[in-house]
Amino acid sequence: MHSFLRPAALGVAAALALGAVVTASPAAAAAPAPLLHYSFDEAPADGVTIADDSGNGNDGVLRQSGASFADGVLSLPGGSASGSAAYVEIPTDDLEGLTDATVSMWVSDRSGAGNVAAAFVGAPVASGASFSSGYWLLNPSNLSGYVKSVVTNTVDASAPWGTEVGAGATGTPTAGVRTPAGMALYTTVIDGTNDKLTLYVNGVKTTEHAIARDLASFGDLVAYLGRSTYRDAYFAGDFDDLAVYGSALSDADAQALYAEGALDRAVASVAVGGTADADFALPTTAYGAQITWASDDAAITVDGGAAAVHRPAPGSGDAVVTLTATFTAAGATRTVSYTVIVPEDLTDDAKAQADLDAISIANAADVRTNVSVPTSGAEGAVIEWTLPAGAPASLRAGAASGTQTIVVERPAAGEAPVEVVATATARVGDAVRAKDFTLVVQPLAAAAEEEAYVWAFFTGEGDGAERVSLAASRGNDALSWNTLNDGQPLFTSDQGTQGLRDPFILRSAEGDRFYMLATDLKVAGLAGGFDAAQRTGSLYIEVWESNDLVNWSAQRHVKVSSDYAGNTWAPEAFWDEELDTYVVYWASNLYDTTDPAARTAVTYNRMMYATTDDFVHFSEAKPWVDVKRGTGRGTIDATIAQVDDTYYRFIKDEASMTIRQERSDDLLDTVAGALPGATGPADEWTLVKDRVATGLPNGEPGGTFTQGEGPSVFPANQGDVNGYEWYLFIDQPSYHAGPNYYIPFATENIADGNAWEPVGATLRENLPQNADGGKPRHGTVIPVTRAEYEAVLAAFAPDIAVAAADPISVTTESGTAPVLPGAHLRKADGSQEDVAVDWEAIDPALYARPGSFTVSGVAQDDSRVTVTATVTVTAPIAVTVSTRCLAGKATLVVRAVNEGDTALDIALSSSYGDKAITALQPGAAASVAFSTRQAAVPAGQVTATADGSTVTAAYAAADCG
Repeated sequence: MHSFLRPAALGVAAALALGAVVTASPAAAAAPAPLLHYSFDEAPADGVTIADDSGNGNDGVLRQSGASFADGVLSLPGGSASGSAAYVEIPTDDLEGLTDATVSMWVSDRSGAGNVAAAFVGAPVASGASFSSGYWLLNPSNLSGYVKSVVTNTVDASAPWGTEVGAGATGTPTAGVRTPAGMALYTTVIDGTNDKLTLYVNGVKTTEHAIARDLASFGDLVAYLGRSTYRDAYFAGDFDDLAVYGSALSDADAQALYAEGALDRAVASVAVGGTADADFALPTTAYGAQITWASDDAAITVDGGAAAVHRPAPGSGDAVVTLTATFTAAGATRTVSYTVIVPEDLTDDAKAQADLDAISIANAADVRTNVSVPTSGAEGAVIEWTLPAGAPASLRAGAASGTQTIVVERPAAGEAPVEVVATATARVGDAVRAKDFTLVVQPLAAAAEEEAYVWAFFTGEGDGAERVSLAASRGNDALSWNTLNDGQPLFTSDQGTQGLRDPFILRSAEGDRFYMLATDLKVAGLAGGFDAAQRTGSLYIEVWESNDLVNWSAQRHVKVSSDYAGNTWAPEAFWDEELDTYVVYWASNLYDTTDPAARTAVTYNRMMYATTDDFVHFSEAKPWVDVKRGTGRGTIDATIAQVDDTYYRFIKDEASMTIRQERSDDLLDTVAGALPGATGPADEWTLVKDRVATGLPNGEPGGTFTQGEGPSVFPANQGDVNGYEWYLFIDQPSYHAGPNYYIPFATENIADGNAWEPVGATLRENLPQNADGGKPRHGTVIPVTRAEYEAVLAAFAPDIAVAAADPISVTTESGTAPVLPGAHLRKADGSQEDVAVDWEAIDPALYARPGSFTVSGVAQDDSRVTVTATVTVTAPIAVTVSTRCLAGKATLVVRAVNEGDTALDIALSSSYGDKAITALQPGAAASVAFSTRQAAVPAGQVTATADGSTVTAAYAAADCG
């Protein structure tokens, strides 16, 4: 993008080409000419050769694959040590034997905290060795999130890392400075003449160490960008302007290198919109350069980075404002002017109408829960809402500031939807405008039992991770799971950090809408890792909605934390019936400054909460649990269960890295100063159990659950095959001595913190697994109905979803238990499968006499679909009864047929006596008569019993008078 060494005027010309007015301070004295200089301004013509702009012919060679060039920047993809990620091999003829050397380059780190090398110069790997015995190495973010620039200071071929000296060395990992955000200039001076190693970051001397070795000490050399000779992962990041000098640059030289490059980049990075009709922010830093602003017109006033817009009165015309930015880096300055047009103000009528037109009610055509509406507009209107008399809705104060809530009364299940017209009236001064909004309120869903589970989770960092996957249970079994979508994540973020972690799914209070929340965090490639994520992380959560867990809304990127927060982690939500709203809670570090760059150390995580009616508008965040548990440690990852009027909270204590179980009758009771003890009023949080499940088996061979995070508690469904009442899944990542996935525990009594039982061995054998091998980490298991479950399978696993089961019919003789077969299933993807069935027990009374009945069973396929069989019960005899008149008296004539294959003795019983037929042969028939001795008889029946089987035959009333 920029050449590394240039006169100041060249930077001016580049800025003028952008249409801005630029002035520059006098250029500093030119630094010595480099031995090697890669500007990366052009992609290699042959795909591999990176031109050396120094003129010394030290062209680099691009090895392996995945590199890209854009805007004068080389981007390396990074990847595992066994992969084929791109790196640059640098010739070393001009480097060997150097006592003094300076290496300077602009780098943006995407690898995050870890053992990687952005740049490496060292001895070749000796025969039989695995890595270089001596080297200089630059890693922008070591395992502690500090810049590392070191030389090996003595000879130890077996463990050279133990001899490192310099910023962020293995033995002193926090010596120096934390990794800066974005592109920064790293300049390392190896001064062998004076035995000094100095690191400059953005022109500022950060460390200076005494050394006894330099490049000449290492003999023959190899040199790389993007890797070292260790079997570490390849470096992921961007490079601009690498220069190597054959001398030790002075402080002034290092500052001049930074000043010129920083000003070029800072100017190029700043853009100001050509039109402004509302206040806006201006950058005050870029590439380490400070930026100050001035305005030549009262239509825009500037205070630091805040630009306040004062629109000219209606009819007075637009204002043309010049904003002047002064860029300062290492004592050098540059000014740039930007022209901004401020349109004349709207009339009050236009403002009122604009604010009405800006109102958008989410899901207005499909209302299933309360609706949040604004009470003010961006143009200054006060907005009032009214509802028709008798409408199945009412108004109350909103959960979020500046809102009202329309509380809807949904029609009963099976009734038609109801339309409610809500009228918004906007007032600005004397101007009044009104607009109607039609809400279509859907009927309540029919009640249905929950018979399966869906699991939302992420799998960690790296390939395929920091996205959200779904899994579905194998029927009503929370410890046996199906992988969905061929093991590919279903949700990828296109907003914020573009990473998703800790997904949480909540069923709405009404039951037929789902909300999914997720952390806006991408640790993979984050310079400074989790440390930076807690100081300069996202203030937002990610939100989706669905009616069926299959079709989801567009992603919403919603700010819930204040500007004083450093992160917004693991959001969850719970419906508070008393408040008639949702409580959303998450973890944040809080600071006394809104400037992330001014936060030098992590404070500690508090659990915060806010309320919302619609997961669009949120109240101001407030502390829920504010307890410091040590340096940089607090509480995170709360999850809630409710039994009757009691809430149970499971929360990670960062002092012990274990899970606490607490209880309270008041969900929003706050905790401050110290964690709750075991006693206290019912409406305050008290301790049930510290270090829940710690010391229990984790299901791994010989493994123990010691520490964990991300607890997910959920009720077992009625009929869950495992027989428990509650489940508690706890994430045990590798950094907590675990297998890097959820460990399950179960109980029949959630009130007893000692009653949790380990069931990890069962889940371990039945975990879902993504295509990249990742298994579920911090997420949510939610019970679902059979219809919801089958919809998820049909959408994301059609080879598992059952479209139909062939009819099953069985015949048995009365008194003989039927033998029930397996099932033939036809899957949603067109495949077929024969499976065994776990049939329900059959009451012998059902097959004691002829007739038919149905039996239910669970197919032992992956869906555990319910199938039914129709059982027909037959008898070995057939009996008919007729009536005759003999001598004026009614006589019953009973005819029996032996339909079996052995001779039968048949006992006949009627209201007029008992008789028997003996040794009736197969296929034969016999008749007997019962004299009633009555002229008229009512209708009745004759019972026949043979070989344990009983049948009845009816006869009609007869009158022989």
